Amino acid sequence: MKIIISVIFIVLIIYSQIYGFQQKILYISVDTFNLLPDPDESVIVSFGKNDNDFHAFAIKKKDIKQGVELISKSKNNSNFSVFGDIGGEALVRSEQADTFAKVKVLSVDKHSQRAVFLVEANLLNINTNELNKLNATKVIIKGGPFLKLM
Repeated sequence: MKIIISVIFIVLIIYSQIYGFQQKILYISVDTFNLLPDPDESVIVSFGKNDNDFHAFAIKKKDIKQGVELISKSKNNSNFSVFGDIGGEALVRSEQADTFAKVKVLSVDKHSQRAVFLVEANLLNINTNELNKLNATKVIIKGGPFLKLM
């Protein structure tokens, strides 16, 4: 009986950590802005607590297809970007630091107007030169903002 209670307790702790983190994504925005080089249209997807405390990624519209995975180590891939602004501190990819960014398109459903991305990054705080880790985070875009992705 003690084992069952312990297992349930551990599962509840893990669930509360995951659920609590997902609740921190209170703000999601999609903006059509060509931040990336090349003439291809791109969008910026911002997510976080609010528009002053967020992470974001820029992705070309042509890359928004299920299964596409974009990876950058120390800013070696200009086909996408991940950045942030946390508490007024700018977070960026950098060639001078061991930064990392990954955006994976998990699903795109035009019928239900829903797209799911998995975003992960290790970004440089330009004010402190410290690395800031964004753990793998699912970002779900639906409804009106989804239409801007297409």
